[in-house]
Amino acid sequence: MQKLDTARDLQHRLSIVLETVQQEFASLTDEQLRWKPAPDRWSIVECLQHLNLAERFYIRNIQHKVDKLGLLQTNPTDQNVESDWIGKAMLFAVDPQVKIKLPAPGMIRPRPAAELVPADVIGQFLDLQTLLRSLLDKAVYLDWNQEKVMTLFGNWLKIRLGDAFRMLIAHTERHMKQAMRVKAEMGTFASL
Repeated sequence: MQKLDTARDLQHRLSIVLETVQQEFASLTDEQLRWKPAPDRWSIVECLQHLNLAERFYIRNIQHKVDKLGLLQTNPTDQNVESDWIGKAMLFAVDPQVKIKLPAPGMIRPRPAAELVPADVIGQFLDLQTLLRSLLDKAVYLDWNQEKVMTLFGNWLKIRLGDAFRMLIAHTERHMKQAMRVKAEMGTFASL
């Protein structure tokens, strides 16, 4: 796959995520956003907060790479984007089509829904996704195969920039589907 085509595809997928949040979740009450289908499952606001926690880490590291660009670039060079075993494993782990459930590491596990302020969580989510879109526009000037960012597992395990972008969007789509399932299940309960 080519970098510029991949960047356009990821931008399109991010637009869909932003539209979904605006259309599907913005009009819900705090009670609805905090509602859980079962005690061991996440609410919509917990799904979004998990994304905020995980993506803030990666976005900060990507922003550091983009900030190093310095001078204004005018012509991004295209390249074939390659994945190594780390990228493939991380992409598989967050793929929205994969049915395997992996527990979220403690540092990116959301606080209980009752402790979250839904408007703040949604605002942070929209801000982070908008920042990610901006970084994606600028990152096309970087080498997506050579540049690497630290993972949540530490500085000893790094992921290629191209895989990091693809993983972030896939992870977001996975939890957006989860949030949409919660919303659909919520509709079966008349009390909300």
